[in-house]
Amino acid sequence: MNSTKKTFYSIGIVSAVLNAAGGVLLIFGMRAALLFHLATIAAGAMMLLLATVQQTPQRDRNFCLAACLLTVIGMMQGAVGAVCAALSWPVFAWPYFKAAKPESLQRRMSSLMMVCGGVLLIGSFLALPQMLAACIIVAIAAAQGVFVWLLSRGEAEK
Repeated sequence: MNSTKKTFYSIGIVSAVLNAAGGVLLIFGMRAALLFHLATIAAGAMMLLLATVQQTPQRDRNFCLAACLLTVIGMMQGAVGAVCAALSWPVFAWPYFKAAKPESLQRRMSSLMMVCGGVLLIGSFLALPQMLAACIIVAIAAAQGVFVWLLSRGEAEK
């Protein structure tokens, strides 16, 4: 099997879909922790696999590895887990932000990932109504999915 960055990005799209599905179920009052765990594992796997691609500069691979580690630590309960989970996607998006042209869609989506990380960080420490939290989860999952799809599309054009 020939695995490319595009293949790895598709794992990220699956992760975003699982997060969105979990958020939609939460809107209807059903907590599907398994979906969120599978989504986190898929996101971590995507980041880890991207860290192994030899054609990627070492600095970018280090950011992917750091994001993967933050994702794994983010599965812990408590404040440390919440902070690490909120930081994982912004750390993953940082090299793409730096590499993109100033007015490109990739740079805007990378910026959005950083904003989403801030929203997750703040939301982790506030008592939000379940409906609002679920809507935030769905919105962030959609942003993650679009970001990874955009990266995948960029790989397809290469």
